[in-house]
Amino acid sequence: MNKRSLFIALLAGSVFFSCKNMPPQNHGPIVLGDSSTIVTENDPQKLKDLVADLQPVIPVPENKDSADNKTPAADTSKKTTTTATTPATKPTQTAQALPNVAGLRADFKDVSVLIPGLSAKLAGKANLEKANGAVYSLTSGEIDGNTLRVTGNITKVSQRYQSVVVLKNELGTLPVESLSVTTDWETVKGSNNQYKITDLDAKSLEYPHVNGNAIRSAVGKAAKHHRFSRRKVQEWESSVHHLKAVNQKPLYIMLRSVMWKIDGKDANGKMFSKQIRIDVPM
Repeated sequence: MNKRSLFIALLAGSVFFSCKNMPPQNHGPIVLGDSSTIVTENDPQKLKDLVADLQPVIPVPENKDSADNKTPAADTSKKTTTTATTPATKPTQTAQALPNVAGLRADFKDVSVLIPGLSAKLAGKANLEKANGAVYSLTSGEIDGNTLRVTGNITKVSQRYQSVVVLKNELGTLPVESLSVTTDWETVKGSNNQYKITDLDAKSLEYPHVNGNAIRSAVGKAAKHHRFSRRKVQEWESSVHHLKAVNQKPLYIMLRSVMWKIDGKDANGKMFSKQIRIDVPM
């Protein structure tokens, strides 16, 4: 028992002696910005990122029709190409039904139109495959009394026109734009894809019914539009001071433009509508 007590006493004394020789430390609160509390690591091995940069992979939406097999997608594209190109060859075949004669010819996707004996300049692009209408400027030929010939399955051809009053005297030629009439669409009679063009002669054209004051006012407005001098405008107005209607000379009713609308069905039974307009220079 004495030896055990001696061992405990010696152990307690050594612990007391060690704690007494340790330097005192002051653990105060951490202060933000205190450089003494900042630890700087200079070892490059310890400065490496532990997590790689995230590169998200956005999944491409699957085509429900070809999710299980890519082959159907290829077959679909082939079918689409065949469907798109097949109708394009049909206008060329139907266009051969038209006679090979000189005239105004418009080859649309679903129908070809021919007016023999006319020479006209097409406005805009010459390719009408993707167009639903075409505008021409007449250079020579007679429209009234001519024949409009078409190809394809045509259900109806309609016509409308615009007439304008033109003043012609020793002063020159002056179109009076405000004195014009645009008719409604009227069905054109025909058979075997041939339609007679009628009612476009000077005696058949419709015109506005106005009095003398309206005529003089319209003539003065047209002269000012052409930037004539004030004296010249007065001369134009004086040249019609005795007129009471637009069908009296030196006023003339003239055809300004004529339009046709061709309605029909394509090879698939789908309805289509094409329009042609011919402007007549004054």
